[in-house]
Amino acid sequence: MGAMLFMILFSLGIVILIAVFYFSNLQKTVKAAAPENRKLPPGNVWIMMIPVIGTIYSFIAIPKIADTIAAEYKSKGQPLATNRPTYGVGMAMTVCRAISWIFTFMTLGDSLRIYSASFSGNIEEMTMYAEQQNGTISGLSSIVGLVWLVLFIVYWVQTAGYKNKMRALPNNNSESEIFGVY
Repeated sequence: MGAMLFMILFSLGIVILIAVFYFSNLQKTVKAAAPENRKLPPGNVWIMMIPVIGTIYSFIAIPKIADTIAAEYKSKGQPLATNRPTYGVGMAMTVCRAISWIFTFMTLGDSLRIYSASFSGNIEEMTMYAEQQNGTISGLSSIVGLVWLVLFIVYWVQTAGYKNKMRALPNNNSESEIFGVY
């Protein structure tokens, strides 16, 4: 049981660390735009880290991040390939995240019974509950999770790219990071 708890805490720590780097990137992307071009305060991206509430807020923040990038480019007279950069991938990722939460709530009772049986050491009961769990939802959830992961990586790369490009735009007078280091 101690090894299992360690692995759970270790995995949770890795997820939190990745989330901190991801949301820091989003915050810096918004900060790379001049204050008058920002469509949301940079610190608000951290709201998306809150389970469930963050998913709902993502439907607000993702479009505002795309609009911030577009406004920055427009104010600097720079062309963009699309009117709302990062929007499509970001919204697809957000929809996958919402679907994932729906699947989680649909299977929560079964999952709790399986975990309870596994912690009590009752292998027969755990196996019985696992066999009863809806395999279709579990399979769909895995597919949605994989699609979300790919979209997450693509969105992170896109926003990081625009962050770096916005910093290099002419006449960029956005707020600098601490000690002027980006």
